[in-house]
Amino acid sequence: MSLSDHLRYLRAMKGGLHISDVAQAAGAAKVVDVGLAEKQYRPLTDEGLMEKLAAYYGRSLDEFHWHNARSRKQFTYFISHATRNETAISLVLRHGETITGRVEDWDLACVALRLADGRLLIVQRHAVVDWSTE
Repeated sequence: MSLSDHLRYLRAMKGGLHISDVAQAAGAAKVVDVGLAEKQYRPLTDEGLMEKLAAYYGRSLDEFHWHNARSRKQFTYFISHATRNETAISLVLRHGETITGRVEDWDLACVALRLADGRLLIVQRHAVVDWSTE
């Protein structure tokens, strides 16, 4: 899961505070910077902001770096590549379950996996924490 998706998840788990409240509590210089951190498709490059947000949410900076290395664009490329090559993939979900199958279809919101037993499973992209080829 990208850092931007993880940040939105963490904010929701804190009760869905307004982005300006998070920015102020975290000590961010600009509200817009926190908003962009939650929306961008690329890794966050502002290390200082990442440190402030990690401290605010009570998480380790290593956790934020781990998520930052898994951008939405990287996941899109991975899914697209697996689709073209008809490669089986494994998706690790937020609650720890790993699902394996072949990509049947995908868009910016979800991935449709054809499981080994023939069932089609729709997985919301924001629920995917990590991914790999089978």
